[in-house]
Amino acid sequence: MEKYNKRVWVNSQQSHYTGSIVLHDGIVSNRGQPRERYTFIEVSDCHGKVRIHYDNNLYMSDYIDKLQLIRDELDLFIEHLKK
Repeated sequence: MEKYNKRVWVNSQQSHYTGSIVLHDGIVSNRGQPRERYTFIEVSDCHGKVRIHYDNNLYMSDYIDKLQLIRDELDLFIEHLKK
């Protein structure tokens, strides 16, 4: 499995505020626990953060559907704000 690990800063370099999106998918081991797939997306700013994990007991297609729904709703909200 190819690992994916990326952080993108969402504010301009001139901004005094923090904000990022972190995307991770890969096999990890945690303090002697068996190696397992660890997948999440995390969106944060200086006031809070949200992390959406993939649950190893569900199908990956369900997790992908959830992320696509979030993406679609964000697109609709952005279009609303542009009006």
